[in-house]
Amino acid sequence: MKKFLLCLLTVWALAACAPAAPLFPTSTPRTVMPVTLTPYAGLPPTATPSPTAGDTPTPLPTATPTPRLHTIRRGEDLFGIALFYGVTLQDLLTANPTVNPYALRVGDQVVVPASQTTPTLDPRNPPSPTPVGLTLPRPDCYPTHDGGMWCFALLSNPQSFDVEGVSVVFHLYDRSSGEILSQAAYPPLNRLPAAGQLPLAVFFAPPAPRDFDVSVELRTALPIPAESRRYLDVEITRQEVAISEDGSYAEVSGSLRLKEDESAAARPLLAAVALDESGRVVGLRRWQADQVLAAGESLPFEVRVYSTGLPIARVMLLAEGVP
Repeated sequence: MKKFLLCLLTVWALAACAPAAPLFPTSTPRTVMPVTLTPYAGLPPTATPSPTAGDTPTPLPTATPTPRLHTIRRGEDLFGIALFYGVTLQDLLTANPTVNPYALRVGDQVVVPASQTTPTLDPRNPPSPTPVGLTLPRPDCYPTHDGGMWCFALLSNPQSFDVEGVSVVFHLYDRSSGEILSQAAYPPLNRLPAAGQLPLAVFFAPPAPRDFDVSVELRTALPIPAESRRYLDVEITRQEVAISEDGSYAEVSGSLRLKEDESAAARPLLAAVALDESGRVVGLRRWQADQVLAAGESLPFEVRVYSTGLPIARVMLLAEGVP
């Protein structure tokens, strides 16, 4: 035992005399290369799209005017049909080359071409929302044998300038049912001269009311610039009017002449307006020449106008030239 203790003391003494081992290993110094640091700016910016305007509305498809069929009723003629649809009599005749305008039969059908009544506007004088003021009298209406109704009005231009693009709406109020029937109407000529008059006519198909009130409303009327040459002056010469004994129709003849000072050629248009003893319109007829007139030339015409109401007392003729 003593020997064991002695050996243990000897081992302890030798361990205390030995150099102490480091607690952490020492690292060998290394040469550090210089480094340039670049600041971090984050992700590269992306372009932000600018606000876009709203979608541009896609234009609606424009309806292509197509001809239509009209069934002839008792008491109708081609001029009345042309007025009803807003087309010229010449266009109606061209669309129906086999139709005899003096031998129409009830129940036959005629082709009505697309309306061409929209006036050509002057860019220097655009239309205003309010039409030019015209004098609109109370319309006169006359029933037909088949239950229809013809209505007429004679517009007056109190302005000091000519007017074009005139259109109105006739309103027929049925007192019995409270229903309102409306029809658009256009004059037989394009130009309404200063201090002049133009007739308007519409036909209400049967059954038209017999107990009614009627009115007319102006829709459009555009001033014509003084320097405009869209219409030329046409003189009516050698005018002759023969009214039947019962006043139901009148035969009118004469010549149309383009004024000498007009340099351009024109196609003449004529309107024959039948008036009763009180000056009310009872009939209307439009005539258009097939040929063009030059300055100084004359063109004969013959036209018959019928009364839809009271006997004809006189006939008023109006004319214009379209270059």
